[in-house]
Parts: sequence; structure tokens; C-alpha cells
Amino acid sequence: MHRIRQMRLLAAAALLIQQTATLQTVGIVGAGPAGLTLAVALNRALPDVAVTVFDRSDSCRPALGGGVQLNSGAAVLARLDPALGAAVAKLGQPVRRVRSRTAGGDALLDLDLAAAIRGNARARERGLVDADGGVRAYTIMRDALQATLRDALGSQTKLELGAAVKGIRAAAGGGSEVALADGTARRFDLVAGCDGVRGAARGINRPAAEPLAVLGRRVRIRWGVSSAPSRAARDELHQWFGPDGVYCLAGSYGGVGGRAFDQCVVVSPARGAVGAAAWDDGASAATRDAMVAQLRAAAMPADVVALAESCDRCFELGAEYVNPLPAWRAGGEASVLLGDAAHAMPPFLGQGTNQAIQDAACLADKLVALVEGDLADVDAALAAYESDRKAAVARLGFNSVVLGAVETLAPEGFRDAFFRTTAALGVAKMVFLDGATPKV
Repeated sequence: MHRIRQMRLLAAAALLIQQTATLQTVGIVGAGPAGLTLAVALNRALPDVAVTVFDRSDSCRPALGGGVQLNSGAAVLARLDPALGAAVAKLGQPVRRVRSRTAGGDALLDLDLAAAIRGNARARERGLVDADGGVRAYTIMRDALQATLRDALGSQTKLELGAAVKGIRAAAGGGSEVALADGTARRFDLVAGCDGVRGAARGINRPAAEPLAVLGRRVRIRWGVSSAPSRAARDELHQWFGPDGVYCLAGSYGGVGGRAFDQCVVVSPARGAVGAAAWDDGASAATRDAMVAQLRAAAMPADVVALAESCDRCFELGAEYVNPLPAWRAGGEASVLLGDAAHAMPPFLGQGTNQAIQDAACLADKLVALVEGDLADVDAALAAYESDRKAAVARLGFNSVVLGAVETLAPEGFRDAFFRTTAALGVAKMVFLDGATPKV
């Protein structure tokens, strides 16, 4: 009897070794929220797996880009690592309320986010309320989130900065290779592509990202960040809607080193070419001047105009959309897409970063199941990840497209009635909770 038990234990150990051998190395292309979250999750759950993260930038630089809203993503990060969740909570600016008004001050929506989360059983169950009753809904600068995730990486992760990736291809004998711009290639048992809508990971066999076009019109988004915050209601996000589809989102965001920032985002229908994000240009006086001119022309409140005037870092981009329905895996490759590379959605629901973080957590869970023998091989793990995530991001992407169309392209009377009606019926709260509640 003792010998039989020994044989069973040896067989189980052999199976575990066999499964682990199929996942010894993981390559990640892109050191944004999706890529770094995946690395952190693998470090915690599969400490024997060696992870390499490639990014074209030569450093994880501060003062780059704008701010993001975190809710479902914050809950997932806290679940992955309580210390990481605490670090995000310490840096993030709590968000308690969203107010939407016309440029003239007429109320359209007043949503108490904290009360909505605390009053929803599923939101509580999924970790949106911490042990002390605090709500995990924050605004945080993207560079602060990136730095926090980078600092949480374990020793089994190698971060290769300044490494431009040309593409991903199937490797002889299985796995995938990351082809680098310097002419070298690195083989991994699995490669995760997290480098955005124009990244190399999307590959030539996947559909290109398209600028969002609704009713034949494209959307322009200008972002401005002020390092001299002056907003009074720091725990509120304010939307201001003007004529001709122009609206502004004003909010306060936590940053690197505990610094505070204010952000002004001006959205409008595009009547000309839409610029790509000028991430590396720092302050752009031309973009700031255009924002201020738009806000004045729309008769926005004086404090909103003043916020735009104070911005010392500005950039412009279009609202892009990647159809999430085509395969996120490439035939013959042990590779898969996450985040914007798989399903970029316009920012009108504030869910891009949140869903990227959930992608990473979901994929990590499937890889754990692979190592534990619950899934047959890497391809089965990737298929399970894609199956679990596709419906959720497709729905949220569609909702974001519809909301963006109402906010920027619909007639003013319809737009205002839409917001008042959805607020009165509780639909706005339901849509927020749907996005904010983790799906993994």
C-alpha cells in the first residue's frame, strides 16, 4: 500500500514537471499596464517561470502621457498582491462623484460613484470595497501606475528597455520568437503582445486599428496636464458639454512621488486630420492654444478655461477602436494579444487600462491552470483566456462607441435628454457598475 502511494506521488510529480517544462519562459512585448501586470501576476503565481519584458522606450519615464481612471483594475491588482493594491491606493486620487453639466450650468447627471459601489453586492464581492470600507475607484497618472507596477516586479523578471521589437514569429520546435530591431531573435515558450494598437505584436495577419468613425465622422481628443493643481473638488470628475459636439472632462490625478496633477480633456468631432499622440514632445503650445480656443468658443466656465491655460503638457490623438472579435492568437505561434493590441476602445467609459489589467490577470490564471495540469497545452490556455475575455471587452467597447457618439456627434437636445433620462432611470449607474466591476 505504501509503495502504491509512493508511485502515485511520483506520477503526480512527473506530471507537474512535464507541464512546467512547457512553460519555462514567457516574453512580454510592451511595458505598459497590461505587460507589467502580467509579469507581476506570473511572478506571484509561477515563480519558477522566467519572464522578459521588452519595451522600445529607453526608460520608464515620468512626465509622460496623461491620467487614467482605475476601478476594476485597482481591485484586480489588490487581489494579485495586497501590497501592490495598497501602493496604488496611496498614489491614486479617490473618485467619489461624477457631475455632467451643459456649458451654461444645467445639470445632466450627478452620480455618486462611492455610494453606487458600496450599494452593489457584486461590486463588493469582486473587491471594489476594501476591508476598511474604502472604495477602490481612483484617478492616477499613467506614469505613476507604470512605476508602481515596475517596482513590484520580482527577480525572475528581466526588464529590457530600449529594445525595439519588429515582430513575433513561430519558433522551430515550438514556442515563439521575438524578433528585435538589432537583428537578433529571442525564443520563448509563450509571447504576450501588449504594445498597443500600432505595436509590432499585432503582426501582418491581424486587422489594423482604425480611427473611430461614427456616422462618417471622426473624433479628436486633446489632453492637457497641469502640474500646478488648482481644482477645489478633487474627488469629483466634471464633464462640461457645449455646442457642436465639444465637451470637456476635468479631473484631478495622483502622480509619482505623491504629487497631484489636474487634467483637462477636450473632445470634439474632427474636421481635419487627427494627430497621433505626441508622447515625446512634452508641452505643446499649439495643442494647448487649440484647447483654450475650443473651450472659449463653446462658452465653457471660466475655471475650465483657466485649467486648460495652466496645462504644461499637452498632446492630441484620435479615438481608436480595434474590433475585438478576430482571433487574438496567430496560427502556428505560441503568442497572444492583450489590452489595446487586442481590443482598443475609445476612452468614453474610462475602461481601457482597467480591461488591460484584467486581461493580464485572466491570462495568468490560465497559465497557472496549464502548469497544474488542468489545461492540455499552451494553445488550450490561450484559447480559454480569449474565450473568457472576448465577450466582456466586446460589450464594453460597443458601449463606449455608443456613448462617444452621443457625447460628440448627437444633436444637443438629444444628448441632453439622453443624459437626464439615463440618470433618472438608473441606467447611467448600471453602465458604470458594469465597467467598474471586475470580470475576472
